[in-house]
Amino acid sequence: MRKLVSTVVGRTATAFGWLASATLVVIMATTFVDVIGRTFAGRSLVGTVESVELLMGILVFSGLALTEVNRRHIVVETFQTLFPRPLKRLSVLVNLTLAVVLTALLARQLIVKAIEIFEEQEHTQILEIPYWPTAFIMSAGIVLFLIVLLLRFVEAIVNPTVVEDSQTENRASPS
Repeated sequence: MRKLVSTVVGRTATAFGWLASATLVVIMATTFVDVIGRTFAGRSLVGTVESVELLMGILVFSGLALTEVNRRHIVVETFQTLFPRPLKRLSVLVNLTLAVVLTALLARQLIVKAIEIFEEQEHTQILEIPYWPTAFIMSAGIVLFLIVLLLRFVEAIVNPTVVEDSQTENRASPS
């Protein structure tokens, strides 16, 4: 069952990763057209700032889960390499617990805010783009990230050496 859930979550994270990639391309294209317009035509693209702001929210929250699935987050190890193995395991569990709790709190607040935005039908000032689709995509992204963290937490409890070994492996490999 855990393997099936991991597979589904991994594929969903990959789909969100593709969404993040497409979003980045749209941001770059919009910014490019805006700069070219301002430079050569003396006119900027209307609504660039507000559309890029919305797209940035999608970009950031869509990439979180895939980054965690692939273990590509930035890790700062100050003293962990000096710890004996049992203390390293405890450190991994404490770190994952904190990550799960904080992400759950953030997810809850983001979902509450997304519902509030939807109910009030908030939109941008210039192009009148509704905020709620972005808010719900951001909510889905952080919930997916939370699920990945929960899977990582369960794995750390069930098989702590796999978690430690894969963390060491990824730090040693070039990005």
